[in-house]
Amino acid sequence: MRAVTAFPAPVIAMVQGSAWGGACDLVMTCDMAFGDESCAFAITPAKLGLPYNVSGILHFLNRLPLNVVAEMFCTAEPIGAERALQLGIINDLTPRGALEERVYKLGEVIATRSSAAISSFKTTARILAEARPISPETFEHIQGLRRNVYHGADYNEGVRAFVEKRAPKF
Repeated sequence: MRAVTAFPAPVIAMVQGSAWGGACDLVMTCDMAFGDESCAFAITPAKLGLPYNVSGILHFLNRLPLNVVAEMFCTAEPIGAERALQLGIINDLTPRGALEERVYKLGEVIATRSSAAISSFKTTARILAEARPISPETFEHIQGLRRNVYHGADYNEGVRAFVEKRAPKF
């Protein structure tokens, strides 16, 4: 995720099928995302009893409204292609079979533009999007919340259920 964020040129996700968990986070980290009608997105730590990392949550908050992020993290249910387009998870919904051509054409257009201007924009946008100062006390509070989950019963049940390929009982 850090490599995508730090890369000086735009990183474009092409999504066919579902992107769950870390793959969904990766899409949120990309500068642009395009999908076909089969694409779906879900973030699933609530199904596993896991606290999600702070930088990952920020990737979602930088792309989507808080109420949508809350829905995704609290339900762990997938968001389908049409709704993903409406919410801004993807830039465009492309018919099956045409996705690669669509994204490559966009890449060709971007390649004709000023790489210096694009790199400057991308770095500036990332810095501004991440500009959320918090106090040391707030940081410690967040770390404590995550630590409580890792040491709790839900985490242990989530891991056991995952290994045993069954639904967890929280």
